[in-house]
Amino acid sequence: MKKRKILLIGLGAVVLAGAATYATAPLYWNRYFRALTVNPLEPPIDWYKPVAVVKGAPGAPLPKTTPEAAGIDPAALEAAGEYAGERKSDALIVVKDGAVVYERYWNGVGPNTVMKAHSFTKTMTGMLIGAAIADGKIRSVDQPAADFITEWKNDERSKITIRDLLQMSSGLEPPDYSYAPWSSTIRTFLSPDLAKDNLALKAVHPPGTVFGHHNPDPVALSVIVERATGKTFADYMSEKLFAPLGMHDGSLWLAKEGGLAHGDCCMISQVQDWMRIGIMLADGGSFEGKQVLPADYVAAMSAPGKANPGYGFQIWRGRPFAKNRIYSPERPDKASVSAEPIVAEDAIFLDGWGKRRLWIVPSQKLVVLRDGVDLDDWDDTKIPNLILRGLAAPAAPQPEKAP
Repeated sequence: MKKRKILLIGLGAVVLAGAATYATAPLYWNRYFRALTVNPLEPPIDWYKPVAVVKGAPGAPLPKTTPEAAGIDPAALEAAGEYAGERKSDALIVVKDGAVVYERYWNGVGPNTVMKAHSFTKTMTGMLIGAAIADGKIRSVDQPAADFITEWKNDERSKITIRDLLQMSSGLEPPDYSYAPWSSTIRTFLSPDLAKDNLALKAVHPPGTVFGHHNPDPVALSVIVERATGKTFADYMSEKLFAPLGMHDGSLWLAKEGGLAHGDCCMISQVQDWMRIGIMLADGGSFEGKQVLPADYVAAMSAPGKANPGYGFQIWRGRPFAKNRIYSPERPDKASVSAEPIVAEDAIFLDGWGKRRLWIVPSQKLVVLRDGVDLDDWDDTKIPNLILRGLAAPAAPQPEKAP
C-alpha cells in the first residue's frame, strides 16, 4: 500500500509538472501530443503551423520533349516508372536539357500538388548562404559562425566555421534519438524557441572532424542568413530562389508566429517546381540564361566535404560509393541501401525523408525527381541508373507501315 501511495504521488507530480509546463509552452505540447496521433515523421501538411509564405513569381511552364528527341531510350524511362510505381511513389519526373521528357503520377498527385520536401529544405538553406556571400553579407564559407552567432563567441564553438555547418560537421552534440518530450531530439525540432534550443547545444567534437546529418547545423545556418542579411528567411528565399526561378508560392514552417523559419526541414512547394531547382544546379547556378547563384559556389557545393567526402554543402554526392549510406555515426542501422554506384561520377542529389530524391547529373543536364513515402524494398540508385543507362541507347525498331 505504501509503495502504491508513493507511485500515485509520483505520477501526480509528473502530471502537475506537465500541466505547468503546458501552461508556459502550449505550442510545444500541442505539437508533441498531436504527433502521437499521426506518424511524426510523415505528418499531414496542416500539422506544420504556423508557416511563412515564400512568394514566387510563376514563370512559363517548362518545355516538354520526347524521349527520342532527348536521346533517352523510352524503355528505360518506363522501367524507371514501373520501379517507382511499385514502391509507393507519388511522382516521377525526368528533365533533360531543361525540358520535361517523362512524368508519371500516382495517388491523385499531379504537377501542381504541394509536396512535403523534408530535408530538401537543407539544400535550399545551403544555397542561401551562397546568395548571401554573393551579396557581400558573408565574407566566405570559412568565416567563423560566431561572427553572427554571438552566443558561441566565448567557448569551443567559436572555432566552428560556416563551412563546418554546411558540411554537417560542426561537432555539436548529436541528438539522443529519444522521443520523450524532454529529449534533445524532440526539443530541438518542435521548440517554439528554435534558435535558442539549437544554439544552446554544446560542442563535443572538433569542428570538421565528424559528419552527422543533424538538424542543428542547418538551423544555425538559417540563423546566420537572417542575421547577416537583416531579412526573414522566407523573404530572402523568395528574393534569391523562388522569384528568379519562376516558382509558385511555397511555405516554410515557423517555430512560432514571427519566429525563426525551419532551415532544416519541412518546406512545402509544388512538385513541379523542384525541377527548376535541379535545372539551376545542373547548369552551374544558371536558369534560363540568368545566373541565380554564383557558378563557383555551386561547384563548391558539389565538392567533397572534409569529414564525409560523400557530402558537400547541404547536398549529397554520388561518390564515393557506399552500399549502406549512413546518416549519422550514432545510428549506423539507419542507412539508405544501394546495389551499385550511380553510373555518372558527377551525380549529386537532395535526400528527403521517405526516399524523396532529386538526382542531378550536370554532365548530362539530367534532373530526376521521385516523391513518395518510405519503404524497405528500395534501391537508392536504381532509378537514376535505369535512366542514365538509357541515354543515347538505340530506340526499339518500329514496325514498318504497309505501303
